[in-house]
Amino acid sequence: MRLHILAAALAALAAGPALAQDYDSPSAMLKAFYKPYIAGDLPDDQEGFRSEWLNSLYQADEEATPAGEMGAIEFDPYIDGQDYQITDFNIDELEVGEETATVEVTFKNMGQPTTITYDLVYENNGWRIDDLEGENADFSYRLSEIFEAARG
Repeated sequence: MRLHILAAALAALAAGPALAQDYDSPSAMLKAFYKPYIAGDLPDDQEGFRSEWLNSLYQADEEATPAGEMGAIEFDPYIDGQDYQITDFNIDELEVGEETATVEVTFKNMGQPTTITYDLVYENNGWRIDDLEGENADFSYRLSEIFEAARG
């Protein structure tokens, strides 16, 4: 019986979410990151897609937010909204170096043209999201600045 449980646990780990993988190109990482959004599914835990620095901002925000309250991020910055129906998805690698990259992602979210520019870093054997900037006529934002403003 224990062997069956161990085998099932190992199989579950082996089939774990895409975020546990290391991606050798910025485009490959962002395609995997957006895959659940495009499919209309709820995204898995995104921690594995983020840099250590960006994860530290999320962690600090979580620790500073009282239980039951909303943290600094009141929307999904990766889709520039809360609800989503992603179409016309495109990735443009604007600048790719050995350790950093700037990548523009464009798509329509519920028919609304959306542009998000990513700052990526290569760390822990793969590309990770380090920051992003949402460009929208009503509200442009930089993710790290939202966290900074919440800290006061």
